Amino acid sequence: MNPRSDKQLIISLGRWVISPLVIALCSIAAHGANKLDVELESGAEYDSNLAVVELDQYSSAGDWALLANARVNAQWQATPKAIFKAGASYNSKTYQDLSAFDLGIQQLFADASYELPLFKLGLSYHQADAALDGTDFLTLRQQSVYLSRLFNQRTFVRGAVNYQDKDFPTSAGRNAHNLGVAGDVFVFFNQGTTFVAFGLNHERENAASDPFDLTAISVKTSINHQFPVWGKKTKLQLGWRYEERDYSAITPALEAKRDDTLQVVNLEWQINTHEWLALVGKLERGDYQSNLRSADYSETRASLTLKATF
Repeated sequence: MNPRSDKQLIISLGRWVISPLVIALCSIAAHGANKLDVELESGAEYDSNLAVVELDQYSSAGDWALLANARVNAQWQATPKAIFKAGASYNSKTYQDLSAFDLGIQQLFADASYELPLFKLGLSYHQADAALDGTDFLTLRQQSVYLSRLFNQRTFVRGAVNYQDKDFPTSAGRNAHNLGVAGDVFVFFNQGTTFVAFGLNHERENAASDPFDLTAISVKTSINHQFPVWGKKTKLQLGWRYEERDYSAITPALEAKRDDTLQVVNLEWQINTHEWLALVGKLERGDYQSNLRSADYSETRASLTLKATF
């Protein structure tokens, strides 16, 4: 993908996505939200091998972290067919010993969708600003156009074209534009208490420095089930994700093209102790394989948090 076509695509998506969302947010502010959700979460996590995937940085050591997350989402039903959404969140990890891996992420999003006769058309914008040990290391902006439809009140299908712009203040060679196509399918059972999800994503990334240019394909699947335990609402989720990354240029440290694969398996359990309060446990195992040594490792993460929703 050449830089000129990237620039043209940015301009085109900017006109089609950002402008409608600005109009949508002005309408939201004028009419007021009819649904507002606030979520606060705190707890602890242990990571057996701290790493920053975006920078190919890892510690080969484990540590405990304090987790603190906050999120607010609002939704406005402008008409029976038009919905506007917006939200903001902040997530942080503060490690006991390895403060160089302390992570803080601020996120904003806006979404506008309209129900057409055959499908729902949506436009969205997401932005994430990440800081490592108090220093900004990544700003990611994503613009999306998506179509979705629910078939027979049982199968939900969504397809999207995503354009990302990545900015690394401390590693300019990694600055990149990314164009991706994604598809997701959700199949519901047992009056919606059980569902299976499957997703496929293909993306091509053009970086400022050729060794970071890549093509990636990923697949993910999960099974989710809700059931009562001791009279309490309980959720269980088992998920798996696989990704292959092929780099198009020679990596100087290897004197060869870099090749990465990753597999992540996760298990999440949530039980509502009260209507507004839940205990959440997560366990994740990641296997990252690469011919670049700094990107070849495995890790296990386990966390336990309390989550309040209002």
